[in-house]
Amino acid sequence: MGQLLQDHKKRRRRRRRENWIFRILTGQEGAVSIYLIVSTAAIFMFTSMLIDYARVAAFQKQVELAAQSGIRSSLSAFDGALYERYGLFGTGGSDRNEIFAHAAKNNWDAREDDAFRVLNIRLDASHVNAYETLGRHDVFKRQVLEEMKYKAPIDFTLEVASKLAPMASAMKEASAAVEMLEQLRKLYDRREKHLQTALALQREMAQSTAAPAALIPIRAQDAIGTDTVMTVISGYESYAAWVEHDSNLGEDAVPVYTKEISAYELMARTVSSGLRSKSSAALRRHQELEHKAMKEVLDAERCNDEMRIVIEKSRQEQQNSGYDRLNKQKIPGGKPGALQEEELSHIGQAASSTEQLLMQSESFAAYRDEISKQTAVYASFDSETASFQSSISIALSRSGSAVLLAEDAAQLRIAFEQYDQQYGTAGSVITARASEQEARQANDAERKKQEAKAKSKWNEVRRLLHGITSVPQLREHQEMFNEAKRLYETNLTFNRTAVEARESIESSGDPGDAVDEAMGSVGTIFTGIADMLEGIRDPLYVNEYIVHRFATFDPRKFEAIIHNNDGGEFANALSLNNQEAEYILYGLHDPAGNVAAAYGEVFAVRLAIRTMEGLIECRAMGHPLLVLASAILYGLEKAIEDMLTLARTGATPLSKYATVDVTYRDYLRLFLLLHGGGVQRLSRMIAVIESNTGMTLSTTSTGLSGELQASVNLWFLPGLMKGFTRFGILGGKVKGSRYETTKTIGWSYG
Repeated sequence: MGQLLQDHKKRRRRRRRENWIFRILTGQEGAVSIYLIVSTAAIFMFTSMLIDYARVAAFQKQVELAAQSGIRSSLSAFDGALYERYGLFGTGGSDRNEIFAHAAKNNWDAREDDAFRVLNIRLDASHVNAYETLGRHDVFKRQVLEEMKYKAPIDFTLEVASKLAPMASAMKEASAAVEMLEQLRKLYDRREKHLQTALALQREMAQSTAAPAALIPIRAQDAIGTDTVMTVISGYESYAAWVEHDSNLGEDAVPVYTKEISAYELMARTVSSGLRSKSSAALRRHQELEHKAMKEVLDAERCNDEMRIVIEKSRQEQQNSGYDRLNKQKIPGGKPGALQEEELSHIGQAASSTEQLLMQSESFAAYRDEISKQTAVYASFDSETASFQSSISIALSRSGSAVLLAEDAAQLRIAFEQYDQQYGTAGSVITARASEQEARQANDAERKKQEAKAKSKWNEVRRLLHGITSVPQLREHQEMFNEAKRLYETNLTFNRTAVEARESIESSGDPGDAVDEAMGSVGTIFTGIADMLEGIRDPLYVNEYIVHRFATFDPRKFEAIIHNNDGGEFANALSLNNQEAEYILYGLHDPAGNVAAAYGEVFAVRLAIRTMEGLIECRAMGHPLLVLASAILYGLEKAIEDMLTLARTGATPLSKYATVDVTYRDYLRLFLLLHGGGVQRLSRMIAVIESNTGMTLSTTSTGLSGELQASVNLWFLPGLMKGFTRFGILGGKVKGSRYETTKTIGWSYG
């Protein structure tokens, strides 16, 4: 009974369910329910897609953060020794791939418990590549600039610029004065040489008259033993008597004076034709020498005009020069100008008196007229020789007279005396011209003495520089420089840059030229300082890095060379490790070359400053070129004393008017400004670093790129997400039920 009741209840429930389904399928309520089911399914699908898309986006962000963390961690493995010694970052130490993978994994939650995880991220692969190396010039320079950007401007300003700034006005005046006076000295000497040559040519013109002068009867005693015009004149009366005697003899009589008559006629014709011939040759010589003398005077006039141009240019003050720009700077720690206005005016005193060196333009025209007149006066005498030859011919034709012949001879003598009195050895014109030159060159003898002394001092300096370079070189030192050269050229090749040509330390043999060059170098230095202070930062930072991070030569080692002592100690000090900054500056691949170049440039700076002082000390000598010569001698003597001081103490006083010390390192800073930078200097810096550390910077990474490949599980619709990746809506790719992506990120030390 109970079993039947239960079966009945089951049948009733089944019929009830069937009726409910029938009503849904056939009635209005059923249609609404199907729409709700479809809508719910669509919403569920869209929601599932959004959830997976959001998970993918979160996954991509996590992968990116992991890659960033990994690459930063990889860069943390830098070479400590390189940073400690040179302040540079380069990778080293642990395996960067391992660090990258480890940091990336630890960036995600790695719990292994049963807690619910929204992202089940899996690291599939990773690796690290280098994309920047420290051996590249742009990378190396960037790190140097970053290292020095705070320290360099302060150090340079306080240690160098503040010392030199007070001398800017004085050095500007001295540089302008020396440059102008040195140009004038050369032009003055050339002008005077041309004028002296012209006078010598005039004297040579007068000397060409010696041959015809020997045949002219100026004094009776001059005719003894020679056939001259006077001999012809004095023998004519006898000749006329012989002719008359023989012509009056009868037809059968034998002439008595035939030999005498023939001898006289031969003598007279020989003297007159010889005089004419020699006079014509002398005239041609006059004309030839006149042309040369005219050219010499024209050249002298051109030199004088150039002197005038130099003086006029010097009066046009050069605005906005390096000196002026430095004067305008407000430098912390700087002191007022070292020289007062009165002392500054003394520097330019020699320059302001240069007008006395000029000659009036009219004087050259007058000189040319004088030379032309000399030829013209002699041409008058030459005409008289032609007349005299004609008179002789007439006289020997039996139609002349002794009186007329004597008058022609007198005219001949007068014409020659007129020339000789003006242009002969003691002639008035030549004497006046020589006196005028002597007066103009009155101070030249003293100046030449001063210049000779200066040249002797300059030769001492050149011998000293030669002594530095001629010290026997140690083999191990040369091997170090050879290795540095190899590293330098390798780095240049790595950067695809041509090898720099060797610089020369040979100096001019003329102390005046040396002073002029020294003044120009100091002008470049002051311009460089102004550039640094006005914000041209990169060269300053690199230069300051060099003097802070690389060894410089000990200037006290120069003392043995200066005093001609044994150079063994000096030779032992010429290791590359003791002169790294000098090698970077000059790039000479021999142990003594860079040190000698630095020593020579220190001397040049001292010479320029001391010559400025000399212009003040020697101003009382008056003549501008004598002042210049004396100032140069003063500068050489004091500069040599400064080099002794440098060798004893490692520093020199800036000037007698500025009592501050300038160290050897400060001089190197100035020379780094003077010579500029360039890829060659960067390569030498890299070569020294590689030599000292044993590293190869061209393979030392400063930038890394990390690639991280990871995947995350998809919860709902992998097929739909795969379609998104196929059409580019979503990056990465779908494999099975997991979404995969790859992230690449780069980072560097700076």
